[in-house]
Amino acid sequence: MRIAYLSTAYHTSHILNKIVKAEWKLFSTGVEIIKAFKEKKVDLAYVGLTPVIYAKNCGLEVFCVAGGHVEGTVIAGRTDEKFPECLEKKKVGTLARGTIHDVILRSVDANFEIVNYPYAEILLNDFIDHKIDFVCGTPNLVVLAEKYGAKIVCKPKKLWPWNPSYGIVVAKNFYEENKDKIVDFLIKHEWATNLLREAKNFALKKIYESFKGDLRIKEIEKIVEVSPKYCASLPEKYVESTLRLASFMREIGYIEKVPSEDEIFDLSLINEIHPQKEHYSSK
Repeated sequence: MRIAYLSTAYHTSHILNKIVKAEWKLFSTGVEIIKAFKEKKVDLAYVGLTPVIYAKNCGLEVFCVAGGHVEGTVIAGRTDEKFPECLEKKKVGTLARGTIHDVILRSVDANFEIVNYPYAEILLNDFIDHKIDFVCGTPNLVVLAEKYGAKIVCKPKKLWPWNPSYGIVVAKNFYEENKDKIVDFLIKHEWATNLLREAKNFALKKIYESFKGDLRIKEIEKIVEVSPKYCASLPEKYVESTLRLASFMREIGYIEKVPSEDEIFDLSLINEIHPQKEHYSSK
């Protein structure tokens, strides 16, 4: 199994990459992961749902089989003004067009300039050098930006409630031939989301080991706590939020057709693994 993942510290990939035997492939953005699916280089991925929505418009046979986290987009900058007025006539840096952070940022009702970046490292460097006024992205990005004077200006839940910051996405052909492998992975994925909620110190240690010292334990703890909404289930609110994002993507011209729920999701496996109430709202 070839698994695509991101550097986002609170994804369970950083707990499972030494537990699940697979070929783990690191990517910079969800847009790059969708390209890898198209080129048949990956089988399963940790990715935000907006690239998946775009992929469905391009005819790509992938779909989401589990959740992972909600409300993972944060805006921060050097300001004490109220949101969204603080963004007026400012420059806000975010990741590539079509990423969930880019799409959610475009929903904010204010007059500001959006600067898209291919990599979070370049975005952060431009914030440090005062070339942009705000950053919009993952808790990883925001916690690092806080070291250079940034403050969170809007809580994640107020930007776009229940937004699907990432889910587990699989290629259709791999799904059809490897359901047992996927079920085994999803059981471990659900276990790891439980660790992030219920055994945080153990989870932090595993994440720290995955980053090989590039992030300090205190930084990882801050990242995990910015929006501590972890679960593998796909409840109705998660699905509804995704479909509203798809409608907005059509409104801003990113896609031509809004995919149906059945085109984006397959709930069958995760509903068997996680039949109980979702845990996203447990905090």
